[in-house]
Amino acid sequence: MISYGRLRRYPLFGGLNEGQLKAIAMISNEREFAKDDVIFGENTTAGKMYIVVEGDVDLLYGGGGEGAIVDAPVGSIAAGEIFGVSSLLEPYRYIDTAKAAKKTKAIEVDASALRALCEVDHHLGHALLQQIFQAALERLKYTQIELAAARA
Repeated sequence: MISYGRLRRYPLFGGLNEGQLKAIAMISNEREFAKDDVIFGENTTAGKMYIVVEGDVDLLYGGGGEGAIVDAPVGSIAAGEIFGVSSLLEPYRYIDTAKAAKKTKAIEVDASALRALCEVDHHLGHALLQQIFQAALERLKYTQIELAAARA
């Protein structure tokens, strides 16, 4: 468990009330990862969502299957950003590998418990969904810029 006051620092939790923050804090822990630690692997069961407190996380894509690219970098996550949001949507499988680019601290949220909270408190679910969509759209825009630059 972490202090609910720590959660207030992150845009993901903007718009939530004290009770909602306390409920999320109860299902959250701080984790530390050494450089090159694999936080989760592509196509594994997604049970946790993360917010980087300090450090950086690289996202890598292998593509799966025979002849796949091995660990192609597809993004990086900096302090204050979320990753592992696949844990909130069926089929609850991570779509890439997350690896600590350097010593990293992150808040780890139990996704199953968070989904249960959202089922009971629809305002909480709606507020989180808006922030997650915003983060996903920002990542998509970055990916479009990278793809356009690669094709130029």
